[in-house]
Amino acid sequence: MDHETFTALIRQYTPNMYRLSCGMLRCSADAEDAVSEAVLRAWENLDRLKKPESFKAWIMQITANEARKIYRHTRRVSCVESVEDVTPVFADDHHELWDAVMKLDEGYRAVIILYFYERLSIREIAKALHIAEGTVKSRLSRGKKLLKEVLSQ
Repeated sequence: MDHETFTALIRQYTPNMYRLSCGMLRCSADAEDAVSEAVLRAWENLDRLKKPESFKAWIMQITANEARKIYRHTRRVSCVESVEDVTPVFADDHHELWDAVMKLDEGYRAVIILYFYERLSIREIAKALHIAEGTVKSRLSRGKKLLKEVLSQ
C-alpha cells in the first residue's frame, strides 16, 4: 500500500476511530491521543497488513489497543470533561442513543460501537478487542438489553 492510499484510508476512517476511542475513554483529549497513536502504529506496521481489504478492521483493532493503553495509563486520573461534553464528530439526530451508549460500561460500549456504528462482524470485533466471539455475542446481547432499559427511562 502506498502513502496516498494509506492517507486516504486514514482520512476516511478517522471519524470511526475517534468515535470508538471516545466510547472507550470518555475523554476527547485522550481519544485524540489514541487516534494519533493508532495512525502512527498503523504506518509503522503497514507491512503486517495481509489483506488491504480488511484495513478498517485492522485500523480499528489498533485504535482499540491504543485506547486500552491510554485507559490503563490514565485510569487513576479523571478527565476534566464529562461524557456530556464529548461531542461526537458524526453529528446526527440520534444524540439520545449515543448518550445512552456512553452510559454503558466500557466492555458493552466498545462492542456496541464496533457492531452498530462501525458495522464490524462478530469475528472482527473479537479480534479487535482480543476477546472470544462468544464474549462478543453475550456483551452485544446484554448491551442491547441495557440500552433498552436506559432508553425506556
